[in-house]
Amino acid sequence: MIYEGKAITVKALESGIVELNFDLKGESVNKFNRLTLTELRAAVDAIKANDAVKGVVVTSAKDVFIVGADITEFVDNFKLSEEELVAANLEVNQIFNDFEDLDVPTVVAINGIALGGGFEMCLAADDRVMADSAKIGLPEVKLGIYPGFGGTVRLTRVAGADNAIEWI
Repeated sequence: MIYEGKAITVKALESGIVELNFDLKGESVNKFNRLTLTELRAAVDAIKANDAVKGVVVTSAKDVFIVGADITEFVDNFKLSEEELVAANLEVNQIFNDFEDLDVPTVVAINGIALGGGFEMCLAADDRVMADSAKIGLPEVKLGIYPGFGGTVRLTRVAGADNAIEWI
């Protein structure tokens, strides 16, 4: 085991390929709460530090890939000063940037719903594969919230500017 937490594990498969698996214990779905983001930081760092890693496959142990950010934690963010909020957002963005910048190929296997931050995680990978029943999207835009984990830039790169503008 390369990394083991309460929301994420990273284990060696074969030939240098590792599986980064989302499985938030005690929850019916995976979501990006503080715990998951902290563990994603640690998991990316563990992958980066392991010279034996030749590629990363990102999976979910649940029927839903990742539903996005835990909006119940947003209330605490509203109590932060502007400087604190910007710093916190940049810290989270850096996790996704560091995953995107890994020196090995990354593939996300989308087995179910990947919404908001979950879809942004998919966009940060080099490639994505989807089950026929999988669904993707950025529903936060209907709440007046822009994708906060770099999704606006990454969606443009993956789908083109015209399509990204339509989605966002």
